Amino acid sequence: MDGAREMMMGSQQGTEDYDVVIVGGGVVGLTLANAFASCPTIRQAACRIAVLDSADLSSISHWSLPTNQWSNRVSSITNQNIQFLKQIGAWKYIDESRTNPVERMQVWDGVSDARIVFDSIDGLPSSSSSWSSSSSSAQETETVPHMARFVENLHLQKALLQNLHNHPQIRLYANTKVATISPGPANWPILSTENGHLLKSRLLVGADGFNSPVKSYSRITSTGWNYDAHCVVGTLELERTKYNWTAWQRFLTSGPLGLLPLSERHGSLAWSTRPHIAAGLKALDGQTLASTINACFRLPHESVAYLLGRIGMHSTSKPVDAAEIQKEIEWRSSSDVHPSCRVDEGEVPPKVVCARMENVASFPLRMFHADQYLGSLHPSLSNDNQPARTVLVGDAAHVLHPMAGQGLNLGLTDARELAKTVREALENGQDIGKLFFFTRVTPRKKLLKLYCCCKFCIFLGGLTALMGYGRSRYLANHIVMATVDKLQKLYSMENGMVVWGRSVGVEVLNELPGLKRVMMGRAGGATDQLADGTAPRSAGPWTALADAYLAAQKASLIANGIASFAARTFRTSLHRATAPN
Repeated sequence: MDGAREMMMGSQQGTEDYDVVIVGGGVVGLTLANAFASCPTIRQAACRIAVLDSADLSSISHWSLPTNQWSNRVSSITNQNIQFLKQIGAWKYIDESRTNPVERMQVWDGVSDARIVFDSIDGLPSSSSSWSSSSSSAQETETVPHMARFVENLHLQKALLQNLHNHPQIRLYANTKVATISPGPANWPILSTENGHLLKSRLLVGADGFNSPVKSYSRITSTGWNYDAHCVVGTLELERTKYNWTAWQRFLTSGPLGLLPLSERHGSLAWSTRPHIAAGLKALDGQTLASTINACFRLPHESVAYLLGRIGMHSTSKPVDAAEIQKEIEWRSSSDVHPSCRVDEGEVPPKVVCARMENVASFPLRMFHADQYLGSLHPSLSNDNQPARTVLVGDAAHVLHPMAGQGLNLGLTDARELAKTVREALENGQDIGKLFFFTRVTPRKKLLKLYCCCKFCIFLGGLTALMGYGRSRYLANHIVMATVDKLQKLYSMENGMVVWGRSVGVEVLNELPGLKRVMMGRAGGATDQLADGTAPRSAGPWTALADAYLAAQKASLIANGIASFAARTFRTSLHRATAPN
């Protein structure tokens, strides 16, 4: 790899000690490494940090595509996370000509056509993020006219690798696969790699995806399920449009169909559908797939269901007949057959000219959430079989349906919060690998001590090294995941009453610009920090639904607490009044 340092490869004798080892060199793992490297507190503490990945990261650091070609994995990055990437120095390596802003989002029901439109003119401000008060001398505060930016995942990963060249204190082990993880003295994890490295870490971070070895070592289980669905992704050529800044999504009963803007002539496909339909779509040629996408954005529900049913009959023994599908689309698109299919072009995306089949792919969809993010228990509170000093971020901690485009944003926020938590722990002189740091207690007092410490930390906070990360991220992530899951289930139903209810809700919401403004971030207002020093959230309308649910849950807890206190007070007063003198 070019740059100030090289990736570590090969075999080595002895054990290397690190303060932090990050397993996983994807976007989230590299973002966390960049956040550590850019923090003066962590640099002054002379923390030794390593990143391990089984892939050949040198090929990603040299990744490049012609201006008219695009990778098939694209993510929407929120303003807040863009600000964070700027603060850690990675965004300057992004070629913004290969990014595209989102100024508008149109989402509509595939059965009833009830529609909601989010527009940046409704008042979405940019967000300033302050994961580290010492990581930037001045906070950038600017109002931008867009909701988010679409960036290729490989492009972002390359920028993060390039920024790490400026930080030789971060050791990067490429082509290095973890063979085993075992507890060492004081429960420090010891990693053995397939190419002969031995690494001992004070804190082990799992940024290694759904099948995380770190999660397995920590004995952290996950709760969730596989959807009976695959997501088809690919690059599309569009009719030229001067301002291709709108993201489109139509909720079909078989799954949401999304078209994301990349440039004036290109878009990215994100189509969640049933596995047999996904297989049929991938078997089409580029022209027929383009016609199918155009039809599914424009034709009535019954015609779309029929077309996808025919495509879903594809098999190796009986492949789909592309010519027959084309004829069916042309006939059903005729105004003589469906007068209602003549829609305003402002209500549908630009027509797809061709799909580039060489990068059309699919992957299975699932929703899983780790039961906890922290695997680090103090030895005095655990037995010898309990792994310690581990923490999960990104897909290792949570995997959700891609329809809201929030998976990577949640992971980036994980990285920001964990870096902030580690910085605060170092400033307070804490051991960054410990969850609890009080002294050993006798077995009889163990449960009482644990209970008191947990209650104390919940009410006062800040006295543990890593609990702040779990406290700030677990519930927030869970609410977003649950909201997206419920929306996915809601829009897969064809029951008449369900369709009517969701359609009325969407149409009413679309007529309330003030509420839509709140859903898009914050209602008007400035973009600087909140009173408590935290950054405002700006993850878009999907996360706002989760925020509303979370606020309702908090209000319910407070109300229940007040009611419980009032009931106890009343019972005590009644007992005293009726007690004999």
